[in-house]
Amino acid sequence: MRLELDRRASVPMYRQLAAQLRERIVSGELAEGYRLPPERELAARLGVNRTTVLQAYQRLKDEGLVASKVGKGTFVTPAGGAGARPSPGTIRTIRDAGVPAHDGTPEPSVIRPPWSVLFSDYSNRFTYHDIAEIDRARRGGADGRVIDFATGSPNPADIPDDLLRAVSLEAFASHEFDGQPESPIEGFDELRALLAEHMRTRGVACEARNVMVLSGSEQGIDLIVRAFVNPGDRVLVEQSTFFPALQTFRSADASIVGVPVDADGMRTDLLEGYCARFRPKIIYTIPTFHNPTGTTMPMERRRRLVDVARRHQCLIVEDDAYGELWYGGNGDGDRPVPLAGMENAGYVMYLSTFSKTVTSGLRTGWVAADPHVIARLAALRRMVDQHTSTSSQRICLELLKEGRIAGHVRDLTAAYRRRRDTAVAALERHAPQGMRWTVPQGGYYIWVSLPDGVRALDLLARCRTLGVTFMPGGVFDVDETDETHIRLNMVRPDARDLEDGIRLVCDAVHAMTR
Repeated sequence: MRLELDRRASVPMYRQLAAQLRERIVSGELAEGYRLPPERELAARLGVNRTTVLQAYQRLKDEGLVASKVGKGTFVTPAGGAGARPSPGTIRTIRDAGVPAHDGTPEPSVIRPPWSVLFSDYSNRFTYHDIAEIDRARRGGADGRVIDFATGSPNPADIPDDLLRAVSLEAFASHEFDGQPESPIEGFDELRALLAEHMRTRGVACEARNVMVLSGSEQGIDLIVRAFVNPGDRVLVEQSTFFPALQTFRSADASIVGVPVDADGMRTDLLEGYCARFRPKIIYTIPTFHNPTGTTMPMERRRRLVDVARRHQCLIVEDDAYGELWYGGNGDGDRPVPLAGMENAGYVMYLSTFSKTVTSGLRTGWVAADPHVIARLAALRRMVDQHTSTSSQRICLELLKEGRIAGHVRDLTAAYRRRRDTAVAALERHAPQGMRWTVPQGGYYIWVSLPDGVRALDLLARCRTLGVTFMPGGVFDVDETDETHIRLNMVRPDARDLEDGIRLVCDAVHAMTR
């Protein structure tokens, strides 16, 4: 049996091996009852790790093509036999066997869908399992109440209901949109112009033709990946970063490389070497009020990042979801200038959203980029959705008119600064030795380093029993191996719960270090 694996291909070797064996089994070349080589023997013959063969065999078992017998080996199963995967025609609606039909006779047993085979490799690789557990935990502890440091959205009490109610009434009372019930795919022209004007106040040279309105900034990441990333292309990111972005890059079979970070964000002193060695297509970065670490990249690093990217002709995706939430003054430094404001050749694609400053339910964001990029993203978007909700766009239009959103953001950042100070003071009072944290200049997040010997997931399990939840660092890590950090969303809990929540987390760490 001749088998050949291509180590340079983007398809994992276990999938190559499974595909070749599948072809031989289905064609009849490997007959019913044929004994496949033992895993170690085949691994040695192909020059691969034994895990590669185990994964390939498991894939064939899931498909019903082979079966293992303890102490005897792995054999090709009979076509349509007990171990075979059911054909599509046999996969029917899931029912419990023996449930009476309408005529009172019992339904025969029904073969259930083989979920492990039907789910895609991409969805099987998802790291959302812990997130789902966290989500369930935040919906209620033992007493039905939980202090939620996990959710990446604002406190419902901070949503400007009165402002939204007023602008909604004005937006839908206007006749401005009569005769134009649907938006252009790039967004309403007036909204694009207002967003461009807003970008200019942040120091970014921008016109309406540089802007496309999105159904949330995550859609922008998805469209950019569709437009630029081929399987195997390398993407540089901060070692810990926004996990939906990681999943989007993985869905395109990109090769993700984490760049080390420190208290000032991405280590741009290492970036030249990373670009020279890996020749990335894209650098994805959150330079301002980073998620999850809360760090802000200083001006010198921003200049270096842009300079290195231009020299290596590498695109930058700047995710600025939290950039409006600068606490301002009193030792917090100057307002950060976006990377898009430091580069005018088109290498930076800028993303932002209203969901972090207004409400997470307002699924409206925007991308600012070279007009060539906007045109390509618009063309690709036709395969996803036709345009952002016209209702959401009308509301955002009214919010941007006459600076109405600016007053809300000023009040919001003042409140968030007070919460940051409360959270940091609580950590200083209650944290055990060896526990360290960032002090953000804006945004939502405090990134906590745990003492030696305390694992984030163990701490989370303990804290859930106390009615507190947070995000473990491994969720954000490129290699999914970070066990030493946790992310606290300091703006999500009610202000009165901040002290108690942080005390409970610190008490749990104390207990685990004793």
